[in-house]
Amino acid sequence: MRACFLFLLLTFGQIVCGQPTRPGDYGLKAYTIHDKELGDIHFYITVSGIDKTKPVLLSLDGSGHIPLATYAKLKKSVFIANSFDNDVLELRDKFHVVMISKPGIPFCDTVRIERDSASVSDAISLLPVPREYKERSGLQWRAAAASRVIDYVCAHLPVDRSRIIAYGYSEGAQVAPRLAVINKKITHCASIAGSGLNQLYDWITAVRIRAAQGLISQPDAQHEVDSLFAVFSRIYAAPNDTEHEWEDNTYQRWASFCTDIPLSNLVQLNIPIFMAAGTRDDNSPIYSQEYVRLEFLRLGKKNLTFKTYPTDHFFNEIVKKDGTETVISHKQEMMQDLLKWLEKTQ
Repeated sequence: MRACFLFLLLTFGQIVCGQPTRPGDYGLKAYTIHDKELGDIHFYITVSGIDKTKPVLLSLDGSGHIPLATYAKLKKSVFIANSFDNDVLELRDKFHVVMISKPGIPFCDTVRIERDSASVSDAISLLPVPREYKERSGLQWRAAAASRVIDYVCAHLPVDRSRIIAYGYSEGAQVAPRLAVINKKITHCASIAGSGLNQLYDWITAVRIRAAQGLISQPDAQHEVDSLFAVFSRIYAAPNDTEHEWEDNTYQRWASFCTDIPLSNLVQLNIPIFMAAGTRDDNSPIYSQEYVRLEFLRLGKKNLTFKTYPTDHFFNEIVKKDGTETVISHKQEMMQDLLKWLEKTQ
């Protein structure tokens, strides 16, 4: 899986009063765990029915130094971009929905763009990268922090422990199986647009596919692959390096996610697993995820539900007809498949 940002745009328009920039604006209550090893862990729980016994759905968002909410101020307008999955937030009446900020990242940050228009990517590019994020970001921190949060929620809220779901999207889909391995309170693992193999392998395969399509020559492809291996060698030789970066991430981050790979964690699990993959997803190529399906067959494991959709990384299908493009969202279809799986595996 290539590192990528998960952006779900909730508000994009003219300046109005009461822009949603605080946890309470989203129906969330903020909590903090002060941990000697991990530092401060900031997390948020939906307020709706917080005193009622409900299952837990822990939502793990995608990659990058992105706040759960980014408030972009343009010359004449504003917009809010969220890194969390709004479709999951809509499940707050059925679950205690939980979200976690990444290390050193506030719930919301503000950027100013001196233009009349801008994209979400423009806003994100202006966000500072905190030192704490560089030093702590990685699979180990995210999984360990999520485990602490699960323990806290189970100790302080009325929880239906028959369903404690680790739901990960994109990079979060790599965190979810690791979390399920280290915290036995997790009863269900959902890997959405995630990965199965070492995500560095995706970069190599992408080059080979371009060569097979005739987009580049075989000698040029070999040169690119050799160059990638040179980078990967440096990353693995310095797995704690937070100064050097490749593709906007530190060596430490890459080494963290590319040493403990999803497949090795997924095959350890005997709890129900749901994987959702887009067949046209360039960020999280389906072949990496389908290898998990093959491995479960080889091992005779029956706890994997695997669903595919004709979509990109955000579950959008692009249909071209008569020179026009139409975007068809399959996100609700995927969410309904997820809920049916949860009901079936109670």
